[in-house]
Amino acid sequence: MSNPFIDNSERWLAIAETDYLTLFVKAWIPFNAWYRNSYPAIKTDRETINRIKSTPNLFRDKIISLLNGRDYNSRIFRDKIGFLYHILEENYIPSADNRISFEEITIERNPDTIKINQKQGWNYKTELIYTNPPHNNLNINILVTGRNGATKYTHSQNKYDVDDLRTNIENSSSLNESQVATLINTYEFINPKKAISLISDNRNGIEAADIKLIEDVDKLAKGIIEILYKLRCILFHGELNPSKENQKAYEPAFYILKTLITSLK
Repeated sequence: MSNPFIDNSERWLAIAETDYLTLFVKAWIPFNAWYRNSYPAIKTDRETINRIKSTPNLFRDKIISLLNGRDYNSRIFRDKIGFLYHILEENYIPSADNRISFEEITIERNPDTIKINQKQGWNYKTELIYTNPPHNNLNINILVTGRNGATKYTHSQNKYDVDDLRTNIENSSSLNESQVATLINTYEFINPKKAISLISDNRNGIEAADIKLIEDVDKLAKGIIEILYKLRCILFHGELNPSKENQKAYEPAFYILKTLITSLK
């Protein structure tokens, strides 16, 4: 005899699964309350997160402590970071700027705003000037001079845009392939959103499950905060494709965030 209630099993299984999206939101709420209370003069979430990343505070200090710690809780924390790394690498989860990844992430504004390269008697100079600090309005001036100091190429921009530079070089200069490569290399040095990798490129590093993180815990702390914030933004703004694969990222993200907010009590 068939069971008339068999369809109910699937419904119960569905609600039995842990909803880490909701848990992550619930963990973010007390964090949000803490930083609003701690930084009342800062108006936006982005500016507040940048302050948290760059100055000593309970949240950031807890990350550094757990990265350096040898106790059980520290190892579990680092294992969750390793778990999150693999999920983000296996699933392309986009954010406003690029995909969310430990391999390539902008953790702070690039402090390098001027670069001069000299090659075969030519000078290549790129300079970025912020016109309305601390906001993002900027001018970029690009200048190439030859052996006698004569101008060989010049261009100005009001935003960092390597594609625009390549197009302008192609249409407005006689630079050869080698000269273009040198200029692009000079230009990329001042990228205000220059990305770094949080993964060690050698055997040395901080163990996180089966990966090695870079040993610079200051950069790591900034990167972890930035990744949590990016995951928050795409979720809160409805940008996340809620596929099962993408939702998996919020399990370790929730545990990481939950561990950190306990330090705010």
